[in-house]
Amino acid sequence: MTGEEGSIRGKNSWKIPLFDLSIGEEEKEAVLRVLSSGWLTLGEETYAFEKEFARYVGTKYALFFSSGTTALHVAYIAAGIGKGKKVLVPSYTFISTVTPVIWCGGEIVFGEIEGEKNLNLSSEEIEEHDVDFVVFVPIGGFMNGIDRVKSIADEKGVTLIEDCSHAHGSIYRGKRCGQFGKVGVYSLYSNKNITTGEGGMLVTDDEEVYRRAKLLRSHGMSRLAYERYRGSSEFYDVVEIGYNYRATEMQAALGRVQLRKLELYNKKRKDLVKYYRELLDGIDKVKVPFSNYEHSSNYIFSVLVPSDRRDSIVAGLAERGIQTSWHYRPVHTFKVIKDIIGEITLPVTERVAFQEITLPLYPEMTTEMVQEVVSALKDLL
Repeated sequence: MTGEEGSIRGKNSWKIPLFDLSIGEEEKEAVLRVLSSGWLTLGEETYAFEKEFARYVGTKYALFFSSGTTALHVAYIAAGIGKGKKVLVPSYTFISTVTPVIWCGGEIVFGEIEGEKNLNLSSEEIEEHDVDFVVFVPIGGFMNGIDRVKSIADEKGVTLIEDCSHAHGSIYRGKRCGQFGKVGVYSLYSNKNITTGEGGMLVTDDEEVYRRAKLLRSHGMSRLAYERYRGSSEFYDVVEIGYNYRATEMQAALGRVQLRKLELYNKKRKDLVKYYRELLDGIDKVKVPFSNYEHSSNYIFSVLVPSDRRDSIVAGLAERGIQTSWHYRPVHTFKVIKDIIGEITLPVTERVAFQEITLPLYPEMTTEMVQEVVSALKDLL
């Protein structure tokens, strides 16, 4: 799942923005090094980034893509989603979890979330629906319930795919996101825990998924430009109709530096979330989903407030210079999706979604900022 907000350091008018970039001199030096190298697309930096990312996640393979959405598209194809295949997805997600299913010709089946304490797809939905695939999205980096989802999916012969776009560094019962399903995809968009600007990473232990995804990423070509440049045969074939979903060497260089900082960034996020939770504890009209933040990437910090007060609270925070967001408006409520699948109702998803406010959270945020956000929220309540 990719995200829609962007931020430019120094040009953000918010007193406390929703997020801010964590880019330092090391990242700048890495990008400039690539610019000076004379090779700017899919080469040694990309290969190194892929190896380092696979090692970090704990999978055999990783492939770097131009975006999380393009990586999801190829992951869906390589896993077997196609015409006539039914795919169970949560509606409580960003649109990019769903649109590649449509591109592949798959049939969307929307599932409910667990509820106010767990915003992830309910495992009961797999038992109730006859589907071929299920996509699990760990909202905010919380992977709660994925083991139960996998267990039921395995029993029913349903293929599990992980949209890991919130879960950079999350651990659930000893495993990272991307280790549970046939294939997983991380978004590396600018507001993620680590970023390459735009970008995405496909991870898998399945050799066939890896082989096909690698072909699809670059026009279905059997030999890539860098391999020919390095002295491999000039002859190449096109063995499958593919796409141009390659990322650049500059993005890979940026990502390698960011990956080395991920644990530090996540530690800062965890400390801020702990402080948020302490300050919000005991406020009756505010609910904080999930509880196991120590093992989450804490990509976003969501709170639930009374739905009839939500819009006024968002407006009140904005008046105080505090930026918020909405993660997420349910996908099944968008006009284009209703045009495709018709009107459906997901009572739990809709009830929870219209209570949600995403509060500011990023590594460079201070405890004083957290205090100000919580103080403003209390005043508005």
